[in-house]
Formats: sequence, structure tokens, C-alpha cells
Amino acid sequence: MSPWRRRLALLAVCLGTLAGPLDTTVNTAFPVISAAFALSPQAIQWVVIAFVLTQTCLTLVFGRLGDLFGHRRIFAIGLATCAVAHLAVGLAPDFPTLVAMRVLQGLGVGLVVSCGAALATLAYPPADKQRVLALYVASTSLAMAAGPWLGGVLIDALGWPAVFIFRAPLALLVWLALPWVLPAPAGPARATPAPAFDWVGAVGLSAVLCALVLGLAELARPAGRVAVGLAGLGAGLLGAVLWVRHADRTPHPVLRLAPFRARLFTGVQLASVALSLASFANLLLLPYVLTRGPQALPIGTAGLLLALYPGGAVVGSLLASRLGRQAGATRLMVWGLGGGAIGLLATALLLVPAPWLLAGLPPAALGVGMAVCGIGQGLFQVGYMDTTTSLLPLHERGVAGSLVSVTRLLGIALGAVGIGWFDAWSGSTALSFAVLGGALALLALRWGWVWRRIGAG
Repeated sequence: MSPWRRRLALLAVCLGTLAGPLDTTVNTAFPVISAAFALSPQAIQWVVIAFVLTQTCLTLVFGRLGDLFGHRRIFAIGLATCAVAHLAVGLAPDFPTLVAMRVLQGLGVGLVVSCGAALATLAYPPADKQRVLALYVASTSLAMAAGPWLGGVLIDALGWPAVFIFRAPLALLVWLALPWVLPAPAGPARATPAPAFDWVGAVGLSAVLCALVLGLAELARPAGRVAVGLAGLGAGLLGAVLWVRHADRTPHPVLRLAPFRARLFTGVQLASVALSLASFANLLLLPYVLTRGPQALPIGTAGLLLALYPGGAVVGSLLASRLGRQAGATRLMVWGLGGGAIGLLATALLLVPAPWLLAGLPPAALGVGMAVCGIGQGLFQVGYMDTTTSLLPLHERGVAGSLVSVTRLLGIALGAVGIGWFDAWSGSTALSFAVLGGALALLALRWGWVWRRIGAG
């Protein structure tokens, strides 16, 4: 493949996967959707749960399908599904239909995201993998940062359906261009027929993740029923035990467990969950800090300030593309965890009441901590994706890319439960940020020790 064809392929993959991160436009539309369908504040959560739950439960399955039957084929099916789903959600006549179409939308985005990283990296030589991953992460973070602002513009001009419908032409355009920019199969050539797909394991894994996420979502709701949430978590844990037994007895499971028995591989995945969990405090707690009290900011200004977090991730991923080859993937992860810790601890200091030195600064000063935390996220993601794809064989590149999405979503789900509970229990947002930042700092020190043992990645 010529250099210009590779660039076109990477551009197409990045544009296609924007269907996921551009869903931040929907956050801006929550009040308008609630008013349009006369919803209570609690009901709007199903717009998020239906979308995120579908992705979390199915992305790993789709990644495995991509490894078996071709990443480009699964990516193309996802684009076509997205084009239909984006349009269907925007045209939904009632709220139940909207939620149902959000499930379809999550399915389409899951198909696309599961194979996006695999397509991007397999189009380039192995020596360019880290640089390609950095550009892939940067495009995702940029879309997440622009989403809330773009959502406001679209709603003002065309109403709330526009935050869904505008993505349909983009998905359709990439779907039409895909045969020209990626004419050859992206998956590795096989001398023998692909092994049978593990449908029992796929259904079981999806059910386990579904039970765990629904249990966490129920516990996270202010009016959630604790018994129902715990029952969901219990069912998920029991199902996980049964699924592990099945995977150990199956020749070609949907997700191999052998890599997770290596401490390095498991540690990388847990570090990704931990960073996503801690960093979610920026989006969960700071909107209330910025829009309440005597120094409250207008909602539009607060949204722009919150965009500094994903904006920082763009900067971090671009820095990783320049420094990664010399620094190594492990060092990028250490720097990322350290950056996340510094950002969270700086925010904690800014939130401490007087007479502390930093107290009394305008709310906009919180943007510094968010930006630093975002830079750490961008650095870590590039190192994490590079490490995960290197530790798994080439023919499992779809599973490797899917793990990126699943660990992030699990971190967000755990953060919604844990951070919300701790903040309510402690009554101190500053303490919440301090605990999260301190935990990340300890994790960064731990990874620094690992790096000193194994080298620069």
C-alpha cells in the first residue's frame, strides 16, 4: 500500500470511529430531550445506559468477529448500521422508540470501534504503530472535546434531533469510500479456514457484562434499589465464574484467558480501568462545582471549560507520537498516570476552602487541573494501546482494540458508582479529588518501578 493510500485509510478509519466520541453532543441535548418528551430527570439516564451498555457488552465480541472474518467487513457493517441508527434516533416519535434506537446505535458504534484500532495499525508497517495509535487517540479526544460545543450549535439551529442525524451522512460517506481507500482485507491471511466462532462464550460474556453494568447503574442512581443492584452484581460475578470455566475448556474462546494470567498484561488492563475511573471525576463532579455557588458560570462557559479535559488528551496523544519511539510504551504509561495524578491533586488544592493558598481563585482556574489530567490520559492511552496490541498476537488485533473501549467504559461505570458514593459520604469534593489523585500517584510509582525492571517498553 502506497503512503498516500495509507493516509487515506487512516483518515477514513478515524472519521468512521468518530461516531462514538461525537456522542458527547448528546449531553448538551439532555434538557431539550427531557422537555420534548416530558421526562423526569431520572428517565433521561436511559439515553446513556442503552447506548453505553450495548457497547460494553458487545465490543469484545465484535472484535473477535473482526479477527475471524475480517476487520474491514465488520467495520463496514458497523458504518451502515450507524447511518441507519443515527437517522432513526433523530426521527424517533416517542421516548421508548428513542431508547430502542439508542440500542441499535450502540450496536453500530460497537462494531465500528471494535475494529477501528486494528484497521488503523494494520494499514501501516509495525515501526509506525505507535505514531498511528497516537493520531487515532488524538482524533477521538478532539471529537469528544468538540462534542458539547457542537451539540449546542446544532440544537440552536435545528433542534435536538440534529445531534443524532448529523452523524448519519458522515458514516454513509465513509462506508461508500471504504472499498477505494481500503480495497484489501485488513485481517491477516489464513492458511487454514477460520475456527468456529464461540457463540456460547459470546452470549455468556455479553450477559455477564450486561449484569455487571446494570447492577452498577442501579447502585449509582440516587433512587436506586440496593437489593436489585447487588443482585445484578451477584449474577454477573456468578456468570463470570461459569464463563471462565467455559473459556478454559473451549479451543477458540471469544476471549482467551491465557494473556490475563501474565501479570504485565492484567496490570495494564487494570491501570486503564483505574485511570478512566479516577479521571471521570472531572466530568462527574466539576459540572456541579462550576455551575453552583456565588461564582457560578453560565452553562455554555462551563461546557467550554470542561472541554479542556478531552482537549488535554489531544495534546497528550500528540506528545506521545513525538516522544513515544524514544521513551517507550511503558514510560508513556508512567507519565500518563503521573499526569492524571498531578491534575487531580491540583484540582483538589483549588477546591480546598480558605485559608489555603490556592483557595479563592476564579472557577476558570480549575481548567488547569482538567487540562493536565487530560494530557496524562492522552499519554497513557497511546502507551496502553501500544502495549496491549504488542502483547497479543497479530491475529487478535481486533480483541486488543476492543479492550481499549471496554476498560474505559468499565472505569466510567465504576467511577459513577464509587466517586458518587464517596463524594456524598465525605461531603467534600476536594477530598474526593485528593483521594483519587493520591491513588493514581501510587499507581504511577508502581509502574515506574515496573519500567525500571523491564526497560523503556
